[in-house]
Parts: sequence; C-alpha cells; structure tokens
Amino acid sequence: MKRIWVTILLLAYFTVSTGFVVNLHYCMGDYAGMEIGHPEKKDCGKCGMPLKKKAGCCDDEVKLLKVEQDQSAATFAVFHFGVALDLPVPAFFPFEAAEQVAFYQATPAHAPPLISEQDTYLQNCVFRI
Repeated sequence: MKRIWVTILLLAYFTVSTGFVVNLHYCMGDYAGMEIGHPEKKDCGKCGMPLKKKAGCCDDEVKLLKVEQDQSAATFAVFHFGVALDLPVPAFFPFEAAEQVAFYQATPAHAPPLISEQDTYLQNCVFRI
C-alpha cells in the first residue's frame, strides 16, 4: 500500500515539476473549454468555424503550468541583543562542597579463557565412537 502511495506522489511531483501544457479555447469571446496538451484542430467544436490565426471568432490560449521554484528559502528570525555585561565572579563560594574522591573498582575482564593443556574434545565432553 505504501508503494502505491509513493508511486502516486512521485508521479504527481514529476508532473508538476516538469510542467504540462493547458490549451484554453475561447469562442466568440466566451470560454468554451480546456484541454491538456496542444491539440491540432482545424474546426471549432462549439461554432464549427475554421480556426484561423488572424481575424477569427475563436481564440486559443496556450499556457504552461509548471512549478517555478522547487525550493523556497527558509525563513528565520534574527535577534539583535544588547551589549553583554561582564560581572565579577567571586573566587570562593561558602556553600561549595568539598571534593569527594570516588574510587572505582576495575571491571572484570570478559575475555575468553586462556587455552589450556587439556584437549578441546575433553573439555567439551565430545567423544567419537
């Protein structure tokens, strides 16, 4: 299910980022329809007159729909603080506790045991019959 959604979102993003052509058709000054792509028609679907570039009743407007900027600049706030003051720090605090020295016991090693004089099959009690 996730793959289907990812595929749909990928196709939608790819379509919008590469762009597509929309053809808007106006007949006698009124909006007559919209088609995706740039169709090559010779006659108007509404009035039946031939489509001409000059002095016709129909007009086709072609637009490219595309995302102009994929990434937008991040907005951030800039804070202007006043001048910081240097305050004297006392060298001795009366409530300061004496240092305590902690003694840590070394952790035991968890390495495998050293190889013994005894054979491995005797150690593991595996005897071939």
